[in-house]
Amino acid sequence: MLTEEQLKKIVSLNESLQVQLADANAMLASRESEIELLNDELAAVTELRSRFDEQKLELESINNKLGVKEQQAIGAEERELELHQDLTEMARLNKKYNDLLSDYTYLQTQLTDVEQQLTALHQRNIKLQQATARFAEIESTLESTRLENDGLKARLAHLEAEKK
Repeated sequence: MLTEEQLKKIVSLNESLQVQLADANAMLASRESEIELLNDELAAVTELRSRFDEQKLELESINNKLGVKEQQAIGAEERELELHQDLTEMARLNKKYNDLLSDYTYLQTQLTDVEQQLTALHQRNIKLQQATARFAEIESTLESTRLENDGLKARLAHLEAEKK
């Protein structure tokens, strides 16, 4: 049977462990929140990529149409003004295409960064889980050692008392 002091120590240790567990749970909740935020950012990047692909196809279609119009305008002097307007429009679309291509590159970089952050976060979570498990194991071993030490002290005190 445990003494009142031993019970108090165990209760105190239990309370300390509960506080540590609450801290670990809070940290885990924070990490899960970060993962959710990163997943939301990844979804936004994916949506932007999809929109870019659609616009790229539209630009390719427009570029094809402009090519046909250019061929029709080569031999016709009366269409010279229209050809000039088409060329101006093509330059605008080419600039738009280049801007979209630049945006696509930027989004690709962001996606890579988000994926790296997500991977790092997963690795940190794994390490945290491993550390938490190891911490619990060490605490259990420490408690067992304390209890054994207390038992040995009590036994030594008893043996010394018997000697006297």
